[in-house]
Amino acid sequence: MASNALINNSIITREALAIRRNTNDFIQNIDRQYQSQFAREGAKIGATLNVRLPNDYVVQDGPVVNPEATEERSIPITVNYRKNVPMTFSTQERTLNIDDFSERYIAPAVNALLGQVASDAMTLALDVSNMVLNQDADGNLLSPNPNTWLRAKAKLTECNAPLNDRYAVLDPNTDANTVAAMANMFNPTDRISTQTIDGQMGSKILGVKGWMQDQTVAISVGGSYDSKATATGAYGSYLPNGQPAPVVTISSVTSPHSSAITVSAINGGLNKGDIITIEGVNAVNRVTKKDRHTLQQFVVLADCPSGSTSIPVSPAIIPPKEDGTPVPYQTVAKAPQNGAGVKMVNPQGKAIRRNLLYSKKALTMVTVDLELVRAGVVDCGRASLDGISLRTLTYYNGSDDTRGTRLDVLYGLAMLRGDWACIVPELAE
Repeated sequence: MASNALINNSIITREALAIRRNTNDFIQNIDRQYQSQFAREGAKIGATLNVRLPNDYVVQDGPVVNPEATEERSIPITVNYRKNVPMTFSTQERTLNIDDFSERYIAPAVNALLGQVASDAMTLALDVSNMVLNQDADGNLLSPNPNTWLRAKAKLTECNAPLNDRYAVLDPNTDANTVAAMANMFNPTDRISTQTIDGQMGSKILGVKGWMQDQTVAISVGGSYDSKATATGAYGSYLPNGQPAPVVTISSVTSPHSSAITVSAINGGLNKGDIITIEGVNAVNRVTKKDRHTLQQFVVLADCPSGSTSIPVSPAIIPPKEDGTPVPYQTVAKAPQNGAGVKMVNPQGKAIRRNLLYSKKALTMVTVDLELVRAGVVDCGRASLDGISLRTLTYYNGSDDTRGTRLDVLYGLAMLRGDWACIVPELAE
């Protein structure tokens, strides 16, 4: 571009989106299949789309059919995030070469904006119901090693997550420790050599399509719960607003994948994102519904202060019928029994990095086209690339005779299948 050619908002928007493509790998590898189902022009915060989850069926024996109604489930995606970056340019600065302009202004703005978007997306890790730890003989949490990641991958497979499009996003410190733990692996030589030279995890290692390091990986602190409470045997559905419903049967409409379990008063609090198990409540093969003889893990969906007698968890507790007959969407081999111990899996009171191994279809993001403002502004541009819609708007500020420019993005995030992801924690201390 010639130095005397004015850089308009359409140019800024396209350049910002091009820079975005190389800015954040995690955002790039979140499912976007529901993007087209949102209104495109002039969208407002609060628009909601109910996403249907795959139907689940039970195989029956013999020639006789016992018809059962199909119970469809859905998860809402709400467009409730709005972020912007404000900038001020002079006319002279807008006549810079586009490369200089990008380096000085657009790239830092895009990096800040998408860093915040990624940080919001990382909070979805608090809804993940699987966790695999690397512990020593005394139960102390160690940095993950190759076996830890392989066990995490096995967790996803046990939950019937798709085998392709699996990704891992790691805190930079965990990434460094994981590379060091894999330094002695011999095959494949070219990939191990590359990650040793680059100092970060490469692609297609241990059956993972892509490894990413990201400084916005969520860090959470475990609750002070002493793991001594017991279940009462009662449980009900858990509504999205956090209020447990007074019913025993799980409603596929009201509560797609969460339950509230009743327990004796807990000593010490549980924090949102903590992982718990219930004695005798085993996971099942999600296809055959057979007992896997390993405890089902549940993620706590909301903070529970000391003394609480109800714990909201995901996935929902869906046992077989009383005679043992499997049911659609079954998650456990048996319902909680009175007196069953409730244990916390993650370290008590410790800050952990919530490194994430996930199927791309586990979580989704949608962005919506903001209105192209024509009146009362100097210039307005909008563009979309790789499912991300961005608007750039320039306005005149008469109070100080300057022009301001803002980058805006409007988006929604949702964890569709918390069991199609697995936390591989590391102490953040």
